[in-house]
This record gives sequence, structure tokens and C-alpha cells, in this order.
Amino acid sequence: MPRSPARAPLLALALALPALGGGGCVHRGFFTDGTSVSFGKANRGALVHGRALPAAGPGFLVPPLWLARGARYGVDELVEAIERAAARVDERLPGGLLGVGDLSSRHGSSAVHHRSHENGRDADLIFFAVDDQGRPVPPPSAMPRYGRNLRARPPLCGLPTGEVISPRRFDVPRNWELVAGLLEDPAIDVEYLFLSEPLRDALLTHATGAGASDELLARARATLRAPGGRTLPHDDHLHLRIRCPASDRSLGCVDEGAVRLRVETVPPRPTS
Repeated sequence: MPRSPARAPLLALALALPALGGGGCVHRGFFTDGTSVSFGKANRGALVHGRALPAAGPGFLVPPLWLARGARYGVDELVEAIERAAARVDERLPGGLLGVGDLSSRHGSSAVHHRSHENGRDADLIFFAVDDQGRPVPPPSAMPRYGRNLRARPPLCGLPTGEVISPRRFDVPRNWELVAGLLEDPAIDVEYLFLSEPLRDALLTHATGAGASDELLARARATLRAPGGRTLPHDDHLHLRIRCPASDRSLGCVDEGAVRLRVETVPPRPTS
């Protein structure tokens, strides 16, 4: 489908910036040092100097389907945060493996399979799962859905011919550890963690019972949410979106909501 004229200048600017003088880029009178830059909004933007997430690393891998798509690029902060969160889960609850789906394409802009993922601040994370004996299972070649009973159902997109997904259920402790690792990472400010309501409830119930701090629970309640409108329920993956890195806001990155001045500062949970 042809790109609308309104979007063409942004894309042209994003693609041209890497070629400008030196190793950096120029926009609105500001200079950058050649690190990643996120432009525009998550659903109407572009990415410059995006970093590619490795195909595998401590505690995570990109399954073949998503590896073939090539949408493994994000701002430096997003890629590094995913790596740290996966390593944290692997250290604290060994044996599991986080599957990572799409981030953004190399230069951002329209994503074939998404309404967002345009400027390097979004990532699809495939839920940790365990078998009927409670043993962790590797991420499959598609995203199985999980209902209120936390058991896997067939994925919406189907599977490669002849392949089946072994019985599995939503791994609440590891998925909570992943969420906690992202929320407690001082280098990013998580804007949203989209997932279905039953899975959100399971994570918050577990976190409360596990003694999570009031501050962390408040952050989790504010960011874990089911997407609205006609969006799919996100019962098959966790959609992470981070706010604009501070260095990118003056260069054209746009957040949807209010921005906290300090990542570590969170309003206390109201008391009854």
C-alpha cells in the first residue's frame, strides 16, 4: 500500500540522517552521538541507528519465525533492557527461556504485522511456559494463547505444517520475574505492558503473595493492562513499550502520556 504523503517526510528524514556528517545525526538543531534515535510515536514513527537484538543470549532466543522476519531492531535502551530482564529470570529461576518476537524493522516505520512497533520502543515477548510436571519448556514456533485456566490453546496464526505445540501452561513465577525485571530496570521507563486480564490477574495475585513491595505493585498495576479498542487481547504474548529515552525527546520522540521525571519515583499505593 502506498505510504501517505504526510508520512513521507518523516521517513525520508529518518533514512537520510545516518548519512549526515560524522558519526552522528542532526534534527531540529540538535546533534546526537550516533547512538539510537526514536522519532515520532510508536504507531507513526521511525528509527535511526537502531540496535539489533542478538538471535540468542543468556536466558532468551528469537525463534525462527521471528528471526526470518528481521524485525529485531530497537533503541539501545530497549534491547539492553530485554537482555538484562532475560538474564535476571535465568539467574533467579534457572531453566526457562524467553522467546522474543518482533521489535521494529531496521529503520522503523510501518510494521507489516503490527499497528505500532514503528520507532524502536516496542517488543513482543513470548510467555514463559511449563509442562504438566512444572518443567520449563522452550518457546514454540508460534504464540500459543492462554485462557483463564492458564493452559495453552492453539495459536491464532497456526503452526508450520506437521508441527504441534506440546501441552503447556502459563509460567506465573517466571513471567512475573520478567515483569519485575523490566519495571525495576533504572535505565528504562516502561509505558505499557499489554496482556489479557486473566493473565494480568494471575501475575498480580502471585506478586502480592510473593511479597512484592508496594512500590513495585503500584507500577505493575499501572502498566499491566489489556489493550482497548479492536486490538487482540494479548493472551499469547507480553507487549512491552518503553517511553522515549530522555535523549530522544528533544529530537522528535513522542510519548503518549505523562512522563515521569525520575524512573525511580513512583507514587505510593493508597492505603485504605
